[in-house]
Amino acid sequence: MTRIEVENGVELLVENWGSGTPIVFVHGWPLSHRMFEYQYIQLPREGIQCIGIDLRGYGQSSKPWSEYDFDMFADDLKNVLDELDLEDVVLAGFSMGGGVVTRYMGRHNGDHVGKVVMIGAASPVLAKKSDFPEGVDEDAFMDLAKGCYEDRAKVSSDFASSMFHSEPSPELKGWLQNMSMESSPQAMADSIEAVGEMDLRSDLADISVPTLICHSIHDQACPFELTAEKLHEGIENSELVRFEESEHALFYEEREKLNEKLVEFAQ
Repeated sequence: MTRIEVENGVELLVENWGSGTPIVFVHGWPLSHRMFEYQYIQLPREGIQCIGIDLRGYGQSSKPWSEYDFDMFADDLKNVLDELDLEDVVLAGFSMGGGVVTRYMGRHNGDHVGKVVMIGAASPVLAKKSDFPEGVDEDAFMDLAKGCYEDRAKVSSDFASSMFHSEPSPELKGWLQNMSMESSPQAMADSIEAVGEMDLRSDLADISVPTLICHSIHDQACPFELTAEKLHEGIENSELVRFEESEHALFYEEREKLNEKLVEFAQ
């Protein structure tokens, strides 16, 4: 475990397991790098180095009072990758982390990145826009942000419960809820507002590296046709893999299939 300073007084926690081809994991809202536990315990056995980052405001990273948006997350990621001094990493983002990866590729020209993986990604756009009428009502994101200041424990519990296609154990849901509650309430609220406001469609043209899109057809948080299909259409060198036995939590519910695809793609 290391801590990398991304600006004065702001440090991000970075964990590292194994050796071999490096995959850098960017977690989703409102979790931390620990959500990828079922990747970390398997992939190093297959010659994969797993690097997990807690985004600013989440997990064990610094939680400053500041604005939280995709530009900031992308800049923090650039500072971490610069410090790690790795080239041709596989950059993998889940849910909001997929949006961070998308913005990183556009804003920082894909520096250090050889391949990209989108896992249940919240990208390139979710909320309704004048030219995207099929999107989710923006009020849904504003209501979640408001809930973070009124009953954040309920927001965390409801989100953990909504992620699964089949009923998980109470302990597993509790693990995800507790992970969520480690985050800054301001980061949670600002980040979900940023997801509602985001439009990363112009960044897709900047993703020229091979890209693997892993997404469940049952995903309600990031509907397949609004996200996975749009990513596949917008990223020229991309492969779309359908997951059919999970919901948003494909990283757990279909972990064997996801891990197999990650190893195959990375190597």
